[in-house]
Amino acid sequence: MKASNITATVKNRAEKTISVQNETKGDFTAIVLAGSRGDCPVASVFGEQYKALVPICGKPMISRVVEALADSRSVKKVIIVFDCETSLYSTCPEFHADNTEIEISVVSCGTSICDSVRKAIDSTKTEWPYLVTTADHALLTSEIVDRFCDGASYNCDLAVGLVEKKYLDAQHPNSKRTYLPFKETKLSGANLFAFVNPNAESALSFWKTIEKQRKKPWKLFAAFGWKNVVGLVMKRFTVDEAFMRASGTLGVQVKAVRLPNAEAAIDVDSPKDYAQVSEILQSRSLAI
Repeated sequence: MKASNITATVKNRAEKTISVQNETKGDFTAIVLAGSRGDCPVASVFGEQYKALVPICGKPMISRVVEALADSRSVKKVIIVFDCETSLYSTCPEFHADNTEIEISVVSCGTSICDSVRKAIDSTKTEWPYLVTTADHALLTSEIVDRFCDGASYNCDLAVGLVEKKYLDAQHPNSKRTYLPFKETKLSGANLFAFVNPNAESALSFWKTIEKQRKKPWKLFAAFGWKNVVGLVMKRFTVDEAFMRASGTLGVQVKAVRLPNAEAAIDVDSPKDYAQVSEILQSRSLAI
């Protein structure tokens, strides 16, 4: 982008702000996980190698995620993690990163999700805090991003976005999600994580040992100790109590950021999810 265009962009954004707090872009560097993880039923249906590049309502899924991040007031930069042996832009010419108003870079994948996050962080070193999400989060909006980042900006080293079952039941009752049961509620993951400061890096090694269990609540809790498994079965812990225990295991302050947006918990893991997300996106376009 030319210097004159950058100057114009900054000026336009400043004119649109309505408070001193929002006069500049936020502090978060967003990491978008977009690489291939083996055979994907969604990619296969469309003859694509990468789920991130599957078109949905006229746009590659990754385009919708990057647009939501770029339009938020919380994100200042985006790092896309993509397979090293191919170029994102040549593979997906429909993805026009130069249309956004923030800096976008691409780094190669690691050997696991955890390694990919670490590589993205290492590519910048000093751009804390980091927001991590996935390229199949096609329903992500700037409002969801800002709400999560606001909640993750204080009193923690590491934050996890979660959505209560009641919101999904009310807004999208046919959506099949995985829930973590707590004493007072059930929560589904929102594919939003915040690494707020360098203290959170120590959680990456632990994450690597459990990332394959993220869709299996019992095995996930077992990694935090069998007492927590019993607590999960018996629903003995509130959300705050469970995350306090997780903080003790990880050695960092972990926080649950509860989001009232049902669509924050709906990503595209299957052809059925794809159909549901397409329907929601079409409803959004009709509502505009």
